[in-house]
Amino acid sequence: MFVHQIYQSTDPSHPLFLGEANATYGDLRESVHLYRNTLAAKGVKKGDRVGLYSANRAEFIYVYMAVVSLGAVIVPINNYLVSKEVSFIVSDAGIRLLIADVPLESPAELMSIQQLDQRARTASDPEASPFPDDLTEDDVCSFVYTSGTTGSPKGAMLTHRNLTGNADQFNAVLPQTEEDNILCILPMFHCYGWTTSIMNPISRGCSITVLRTKSPTEIVNAIIRYHVTVAFMVPPMYHLLARRGDPANMNSVRFFVSGGACLPQPVAQAFIERYHRPVLEGYGLTEASPVVSVLPPHHIKYLSVGPALPGIQVKVLSEDHTVCEPGVVGELYVKGVNVMKGYWHKPEETENVLSAGGWLRTGDLAYLDDENYIYIVDRVKDLIIMNGENIYPGEVESCLYEMNEISECAVIGHPDPLRGQAIWAYVVMKDGFDFNEDKIRRYLMKNLAAYKIPRRFIPMDALPKNPTGKILKRVLRND
Repeated sequence: MFVHQIYQSTDPSHPLFLGEANATYGDLRESVHLYRNTLAAKGVKKGDRVGLYSANRAEFIYVYMAVVSLGAVIVPINNYLVSKEVSFIVSDAGIRLLIADVPLESPAELMSIQQLDQRARTASDPEASPFPDDLTEDDVCSFVYTSGTTGSPKGAMLTHRNLTGNADQFNAVLPQTEEDNILCILPMFHCYGWTTSIMNPISRGCSITVLRTKSPTEIVNAIIRYHVTVAFMVPPMYHLLARRGDPANMNSVRFFVSGGACLPQPVAQAFIERYHRPVLEGYGLTEASPVVSVLPPHHIKYLSVGPALPGIQVKVLSEDHTVCEPGVVGELYVKGVNVMKGYWHKPEETENVLSAGGWLRTGDLAYLDDENYIYIVDRVKDLIIMNGENIYPGEVESCLYEMNEISECAVIGHPDPLRGQAIWAYVVMKDGFDFNEDKIRRYLMKNLAAYKIPRRFIPMDALPKNPTGKILKRVLRND
């Protein structure tokens, strides 16, 4: 199935969008039809790359579906990026038309999403040609640029089969139906938000409550007002909600799902204690469309991100590329219909992460248990080696999160001429608590081996993050 076909069998009268937008599946079909006519009239055709820079809104979906229904390639762009950063992606991807909801400086032709919508609904553009019959499900549907936390952004080439297949895989573990209402608060441009909050629910005929806010009060109000049944959020949102809110207001929600970054166990525990509902943590990466695993609600193992989704294979390899036994940490590899085609115009980097057998090297340190549940330990590149000892930042961070006074933290390695690397911890204190290094150090010494204790503790008002809430350790390393 092609991406633009996922809603073809839905009931046209069924509500699609709630909240800031209100529309039915019939409105979706009509809008996509009008948009594709207008885009075709502007010359968009098979193989063209079209950029999309927009906040969460119904028109985002209309543009996306219209572009790919013409056989063109959609390039969603992080709408937090400034013009210079956008221009890099536009040039790298060879984008001929950029559709945006705000003014931008761009080397490509720029069209506002508002202008596109108005022309589509008022002009009499000729009927666009049907979807090219020489395209297959294995042709590229989208370039999704990585966040660039370790260098220049790379465009992961995701096919129609990648995206529709991953939606099916995900739904097999967390089934959703037209009776469900999905909270869409994650950015649509992000692969996690697109697959879980848009692709999967639309393919099942669900309703979607679209929000742009990250305010806990507004999130709770939306859940109550629109009777949200499935909520996809990132760890910082669960952290905020765990500190406020009435448990009775969450009764409509069947599944709370976390992804985009590691969910600290103290945050998960605090949420459970307040709402008496578990958070189902998942794991994925853009190159895997993105979902690899999620905790099944019928068999939860805390600290785990669940077993691989149906149809996805995983293995853990040691440094000498032998398969690790259960419980032994190594690098996680993934294989399945969800794995990307490669990086756009980057054959060497593609070769570094994709083997001839189709295995994707994730760059994440993990281990499997005897039921093949995945436990993420850390990023390979975040591993700290000090005096020959391996230190996993996630272990130290989890210990820091156990302290009631600490709101957020990040542990990284800094170059050290004697030790190779030295451990530094950046901490954000909760409101009402003062930074006290001695107290923090004493707590860690009771719970961690001495060599794992950070050499320095740096108080911060806030940690640098990307739009999905992932802490940008690269920024801290470069400071």
